[in-house]
Amino acid sequence: MSNLIVALFSIAFGVEEAIIVLYLRMLPSNGPSVVTIESWRELCTIVVLVAVAWLAGARADARFRAFLIAFGVWDITYYVALWLTSGTPTLTSQDVLFLIPVPWIAPVWAAMSFAAALMLLGLFGIARGRARLLVAGLAVGWLSFVWGPLYARFIDHSRIFESASDFTYPLWLFVPGIALVLAALPFARPRRSS
Repeated sequence: MSNLIVALFSIAFGVEEAIIVLYLRMLPSNGPSVVTIESWRELCTIVVLVAVAWLAGARADARFRAFLIAFGVWDITYYVALWLTSGTPTLTSQDVLFLIPVPWIAPVWAAMSFAAALMLLGLFGIARGRARLLVAGLAVGWLSFVWGPLYARFIDHSRIFESASDFTYPLWLFVPGIALVLAALPFARPRRSS
């Protein structure tokens, strides 16, 4: 029952976040102030999701799984609500996912794929002995999101929103990242050596 409550909260929060982003888009484009506001909004989003996950579980593993569900449902709902209300971004659009600690840039489908994988892990758990696969997958997945900004250090932080479409998303990092994350699921079968 707590997973359902977490999911309902995350759906409402995702719609609210989409509305907030629409309002942010209406602010005068004076660069750093919008980036600063957006960074604070993102930090608050993570704090709220962690707080809800904390309240949803009594043990650390239940709280972690609740966070994965909350984050996954929130992120997918956010993109669906944003698209329904504004027509953008599309699944193939490059988007600035987060700004903390550096800009995360990826196509929307990649962000939603990771969100769906996190939801599955939250619902079904992490197989015994596969936590390292999850950690490695999350690290490689995160690297795929920040690869462009880290590689292109010359980009002015105040222009990151204008520059998101300039990055080529590194599929060579995304594919192993999400494969490792999904391999941590309890029903993912490990390959047996002959």
